[in-house]
Amino acid sequence: MRLNRTALAVLAVPGLLFTTSAPAAADAAPPALLQSRYETTTGNQVSRDAGYSARVPGTSTSLWLFGDTFWNGGFWFGTTAAIGPYTAGQVPTGLSEVPTPPAAMSNPSNRPPGGFLPQFPEGLKTPQGADCTNDGSIGRIPVSWPSGAAAIPGTTRLLVTYVDVCQFGGPTGERFVVAEYDPATNTLSGTTRVFTDLGGLSPRLTLGSPIFSNGYLYLFGSQCDGMSFGFCTGGKVFLARVRATASAWRDAGSYRFWAGGGWSDDPDDATSVVPGAKPSSGVAAGNFAAVGKGFVLEETNDIHGGFTVWRSGGLTGGWTATYVGATPCSGGGGGLDFCRAHIPHPELSTTSTLLLSYYNPADAHVKVTAVPW
Repeated sequence: MRLNRTALAVLAVPGLLFTTSAPAAADAAPPALLQSRYETTTGNQVSRDAGYSARVPGTSTSLWLFGDTFWNGGFWFGTTAAIGPYTAGQVPTGLSEVPTPPAAMSNPSNRPPGGFLPQFPEGLKTPQGADCTNDGSIGRIPVSWPSGAAAIPGTTRLLVTYVDVCQFGGPTGERFVVAEYDPATNTLSGTTRVFTDLGGLSPRLTLGSPIFSNGYLYLFGSQCDGMSFGFCTGGKVFLARVRATASAWRDAGSYRFWAGGGWSDDPDDATSVVPGAKPSSGVAAGNFAAVGKGFVLEETNDIHGGFTVWRSGGLTGGWTATYVGATPCSGGGGGLDFCRAHIPHPELSTTSTLLLSYYNPADAHVKVTAVPW
């Protein structure tokens, strides 16, 4: 079902009620900033990065997950979220900030941001082995950063993936975590720390961009093997899968890793599924079958805005680079502007344009642009 953007519309999902009489004004043509109602009604800017999205099953709304978030008088280290209606080909500018679960949620709302995942996860370590506790005086901050979300088939819930990270002289991912989110009740359940390595999680186990397909849950990881002047000179994109059941995705022993000629239970066997990959700061993928484009993987190639769009009819191979470009980024300080988080959005894209979001240092904000297929 698509939302009629010119007439009164009600999305009848308990706890997710959206009523709007003039929704056309809520969206903007790309490129544009992705904004919440808190921003558009108060004039206060919310500064944050990431920006993963997933359509809420049975509705014309999508959930957005963000990284560290700062706003007028507040901040949240870790993950915040917003939810709201969308129109394909347009940039949402009327999202409602999600209050910290399990708080009651009534939408649309002009409320300020709230933490989505728990703040300051316990039990992490610095690279030197010290406890990674929230101690600003020496720069140690434990956080939970999002790595993706996807609708769980046959349900009204979303699977959320994230990584527990210790920020101390550079971020070190130490736990890959899955959880189920119910937008109707604004609750998280089934939270499971699937993979843990307090010495630093392998890129093969630092997973995200969940995709459900043919009875399996697929997830991606990546690594850059060399950087030069902010450009990744070569790297790998890894693929893991597990049966699409909660009991399986919560069990580390159920995961298998693509090893070139088949699936292995040993993550060290994993090989790159993308030839010539150059992921400087990660990849993000999605299923674009609804617009006839198969699977799409977005690869951030450098810290200057460069990215590559890869497409394939299958997940284990056949990836072809169909677009190489750069988003306009500036204002990061000095000669190296830390542009990042190029993420494709299936529900926003059309048969003619791919809509992708990215963090622009000049705006200190998530921005959405359109790329021709």
